Amino acid sequence: MKRMEMIQRLKEETSELHEQIEGVNLAKQIMDHSIDLDTYKLLLLQNFIAYQATETAIKRFLPGYSGNKHKQLQQDLEQLGVSAEIVTENDIFECHSHAEALGAAYVVEGSALGGMLLSKNLQKCKQLASVDQHHFFNGNKENLKDWNSFKTVLEQYEFSKAEENEALKKAKQTFRFFQTIFDRKYVIR
Repeated sequence: MKRMEMIQRLKEETSELHEQIEGVNLAKQIMDHSIDLDTYKLLLLQNFIAYQATETAIKRFLPGYSGNKHKQLQQDLEQLGVSAEIVTENDIFECHSHAEALGAAYVVEGSALGGMLLSKNLQKCKQLASVDQHHFFNGNKENLKDWNSFKTVLEQYEFSKAEENEALKKAKQTFRFFQTIFDRKYVIR
């Protein structure tokens, strides 16, 4: 299956999950400019946990994969004095094949598109005025390079029918994994 067809299929078959997560994610408070500093710290921590787990699993099967989003989140957390040492056994995410890694990467890399919109709205969040620099939600168009690199990898991969289904199933599992992390009530220390 060709890249555009596969990207379209991934988009269509995960759209309901994507919308569900956006509806309950703390990031919606960035969009309406109501987020406070403690909620922002929690949002960063939740994202750090989810991205660290997914990017680590993806890298096992996509060696050229940059997987730097969790590092940007760690910088944000350190800057705000938040410990990122909360990962538990329940936060394990695994990929078992190249096709699964591509499905997971679709979710992770696609998030850069939404991150650009969130970064524009951060400037309007008065309660975050004390934050000097945003590493993850930085609005840097360079972040889209990972998305474009991913699309190139996807374009070059010849999926068998079984691999298409693996990638689609893993993309859905990745959205559900993020939702599980976002649903948890972590204590910021």
